[in-house]
Amino acid sequence: MDEIIFFLHLPRTAGTTLNAVLHENFPPEAILTVYSREDYQRCRMLDAEVLERTRLIEGHLNPESFEPPRLYGRPLRMFTLLRAPLERLVSEYVFQKSWPSNHLYAYLNENHISFQEYLTSDAPLLKFRGKNFVSHCLAGVFAQDRDMDEVLALAKKHLKECFCLVGIQERFDESLLLLSEEIGLHRLYYERRNMLRPGAISGIDDRDRALAAELNSADMELYAYACELFEQRVEEAGPAFAARLREFRFLNGKYQKMCALVDKSLLGEATGPILKPKA
Repeated sequence: MDEIIFFLHLPRTAGTTLNAVLHENFPPEAILTVYSREDYQRCRMLDAEVLERTRLIEGHLNPESFEPPRLYGRPLRMFTLLRAPLERLVSEYVFQKSWPSNHLYAYLNENHISFQEYLTSDAPLLKFRGKNFVSHCLAGVFAQDRDMDEVLALAKKHLKECFCLVGIQERFDESLLLLSEEIGLHRLYYERRNMLRPGAISGIDDRDRALAAELNSADMELYAYACELFEQRVEEAGPAFAARLREFRFLNGKYQKMCALVDKSLLGEATGPILKPKA
């Protein structure tokens, strides 16, 4: 039985940009996208015909099992991207409050949820959001009474043993090139998508960040571990990888400049939205 490629998309880790690249490499009928409530309901049960043609699953969802990686009873070839936890949390909070189509937009704004409340709340919609969310997600464990050391150890085990690649958002180009070798991507040039505009993050001070660090110590340790795994992969790629990276960045820089000119001519200068209109 052929493996399905599975992108476990953690929020605010450049996943929208990566999805755009993936969509250039897989036909639409081979991609199963699971993000919205409607997507989850539609994909709760799949016809055999749909599953047979699916080659890529992407979304904010976990596999049904990590050991071994499986979903819909099919084996998975999984990858993901991680981001520095404090930056990811701040970006997630600002994004959730500023993007009307997001499922938490109304709740956060109508209840005037501050960043500290976002971190500490035990409300059903928020109770895991600001407290080691990534560790829980990658461990496949969402239970408040579970020992956090056990959750972290399980998340580390899954990162090392269950993913064909764990990329790093801050090293996106390197992650993309390594991924292209793992799953056979050929069209790699990209525009950055869903980025917050400069100045979008305000009102979050050092005390907020200190609280976020305190509540997310497991995620911070997990991120450091992921960076170690990633560095090993880069070293294993050898000297030729650095040359390929330089060439890719040069050519993709030209591609991004061309895209920016096209966007500017079609859309004009953006005034006001907190996100780029390309999102």
